[in-house]
This record gives sequence, structure tokens and C-alpha cells, in this order.
Amino acid sequence: MDLRQMRYVIAVADELSFTRAAARCNVSQPPLSRAIRDLETEIGVQLFERDTHSVRITPAGETLVSEARLALATIEKGIESARQTASGLRGTLKLGFGGSTVYSLLPALIRRFRADACDVDFEFCPMPVLNQIDALRSGEIDLGLLRLPIFDEMIETAFVHGEPLVVALPEGHPLLENRGAISIADLESSRFITYEPTRGFNFHSDLLALCRLAKFNPEIRHQVATTEAVVGIVACGEGVAILPASAERLRMEGVAFRPLETGGMPDHLREVRFGLAWCKDTPSATALRFISRMTKPSANRPDPATSLSHAGTTGDSA
Repeated sequence: MDLRQMRYVIAVADELSFTRAAARCNVSQPPLSRAIRDLETEIGVQLFERDTHSVRITPAGETLVSEARLALATIEKGIESARQTASGLRGTLKLGFGGSTVYSLLPALIRRFRADACDVDFEFCPMPVLNQIDALRSGEIDLGLLRLPIFDEMIETAFVHGEPLVVALPEGHPLLENRGAISIADLESSRFITYEPTRGFNFHSDLLALCRLAKFNPEIRHQVATTEAVVGIVACGEGVAILPASAERLRMEGVAFRPLETGGMPDHLREVRFGLAWCKDTPSATALRFISRMTKPSANRPDPATSLSHAGTTGDSA
């Protein structure tokens, strides 16, 4: 029994009229009647008793119709699931993340996507940003959430959120007496803790550019891979660091934060930009749905909880 016959049998059982069943199925009566007769011949069972005045369903017909309803419901559910999978509303999304994105940006993005794609399952893959690039290339993850820009010919990115910079200072540092913003020039005599310079990422070069705007070359004391490590070494009293404002959520003992004064700086040095990254040759339907949902244009400044906008193929170490 095919889908068409299932629908015809159920319609006749409900309507007890071939004419009304045909109208309900949007076909003329002869092909519907023929399909029912062909089915009865195929299975060797009479499903309906009919005369010129009435149609009655047989006990065998009632049994078949009951099973047909269950089968049709299962098939239609499968069809809808297939459509949702093809449109990115169902499936599994493997998402790489790390650094300060976990404190507010990641939860905001996931909650927003869940609002209209509640049947998508997430596999959360915490890893350093450099590992995310390799994982995207290999297909280990579908999307990465990281700092922009990224320079990799196989990776596409979309901007999702920008946040201001802060200065992390060890407990007892003289600049902590100032409750206001700290300028780059104020840090000329300080030693810096920063991220490792990594091919494809520019946070290290941004630090050099910020310091050179104030006409000095920074003394870099330590270079490490993660935000947690940078803040931890600052807390040890080894130097200062310039970080995204979300790093304050670490609340690590022995370190305090002040806003960085960014007046007069070029736009690309005034904030940290976060984005989604994916391998441009192999995005899944679910990944494309997530990207589309997170990058809807907004008249206002992009915000992770409201709307996000596109950037080019460019990220950074977090």
C-alpha cells in the first residue's frame, strides 16, 4: 500500500462516501475508486461494502485503516523531520569555543538560536582558538566562536559581537589608585603579558600597534595561549595585560581591571571583535541556519543577545 492509497482509504473510512473522499483528496472520484479496488485486489480483502446509496467499512477495513493511520503519521513525521534537517532546524551542531567567549557571548548565542531551532542538538567542544582552525579544516567541528580577524584561505567568518578593551593590573599596582580609564601611555614602564603570536591571528601585532601609538615598544614578559593563563600570570605580579572586557568575569584573586582609554585610536584597535568561523567548502545546513540566525542585520550596534552582522574572512586568539 503506497502513500496515495493510504490517504484514499483513510478518507473513505472517515467520509463513508467516495464522492466526499475524492473531494477531500483533491482528485476526481474514478481514480480514487480505482485505487481502492486495486488495493483490495492486491491484498485479497474487501475493505468497503458499497451500493448505490451507502458505503460501509468492513471489519478488515477497520483494521487496515487503523494501521494505516499510524503508518501515515509516522511517515509524515519523518517527512517533516527530513525537511527540518534540510533547512537546518534539526540535526547536530558541533561548536568550538574558548577563552572569554564562554562568559556571556556563547550562552547568549545558544539561547537565541534555541528560540527557533529547539530540535538542534549541540556538541560543545572547548578548545584553544588555533585548535579550532585545525578542527574546522578537518571537520571535527562545524563552527568556531573566536576572535577576529582570522587570516586563513579555507575559513569564512562572520562578525557577531564587539566589546571594549580593559587593562588587567596586579594587586598593588600604582595605576590602581586611578579609578578611571588608563591610557596606553600610562603603561610605558610596565611589563606585558600577552597571547602567543600565532600565524593567522593578529592580537599580538595589535598590542604592538597600540604601544607604538604612544611611541614606545612594549616589554613583553610572558606569552601564553589562553585568557585564563594571561590573567593568572598578571595575578602573580608578573606584568599587565590588555584584554576583552569579558575577562573581568574570571574574578581572579590578585588582579584588578580598569577600562582602556581608546580616544584617538583607529577603529580596529578600539575593541575586540568576536565572530563565527566555518570551513567555506563544507558548511552543514544546521551551521548555515545558525550563521544566518546570528547575522541578521540590525539598525543598532550588533549585540550578542539581539542582532549580529557580517564581517569578512578575517579572527584572533582568545
